[in-house]
Amino acid sequence: MELKNKLLIAPPAVKESFWYKTVIYVTEHHPQGSVGLVLNKRSQMTVTEFADQCGFKINTPGYIYLGGPVNVKALTMMHTSEWKCSNTMKITPRLSISSAEDLLARMAMGDRPRHWRMFLGLCGWASGQLEDEIRGVPPRTHDLSWLLANPDLDLLFESDNADQWTQSVELSGKEFAQSILI
Repeated sequence: MELKNKLLIAPPAVKESFWYKTVIYVTEHHPQGSVGLVLNKRSQMTVTEFADQCGFKINTPGYIYLGGPVNVKALTMMHTSEWKCSNTMKITPRLSISSAEDLLARMAMGDRPRHWRMFLGLCGWASGQLEDEIRGVPPRTHDLSWLLANPDLDLLFESDNADQWTQSVELSGKEFAQSILI
C-alpha cells in the first residue's frame, strides 16, 4: 500500500482527541515507518508573529499550523516545488517540504514559493503501524480507520480547518465510489 502523497482523514467516529476532524498529508512512507503533517490544525500564531519571535520581519498573511504531536519545535514548510533550499525534499513534481535554518531569513527577503504552509511538529508512525490503523487491525476498529484520498493543491493550500476536513471526507467518498465502479 503506497501512502506517500495521500491524505489521511479522521473518520467521523473519531471524537474528543487531537485527531478529531484531522486531515494529514503523508510526506514519507517506507519500511521504517511513515511521516505526515496535520493540515488543518491552525494555531493562533500568525506567520508574522512567529517570524518576529525568531528575529525576522515577514509581513505576509497566514498562520502557523500544528503539524502533529511529534517534535513540536521543528519548523517545516510544505510548498510548491518551484522553490527549494538546502534541505528540501521533493514529494511529487509539484510539491515539496523544507526545513532549513535559513527558511525564515529567505522568506523575510521575499524569497518564497507560490503556495506554502508552515508547521510546527509532525506525525510519525512505526513500521507497519499506519497500515494497521488503516485496515482496522486490532486493537483498532474499522469505524476508527483512516479514510484515504488523493490531494490537490487547492485542498492543501486554500482550504482550512473544518472546511478542509469536510472537503477531504467528500473527496474520499467520491474516490471510493469511483473505485467500486471500475
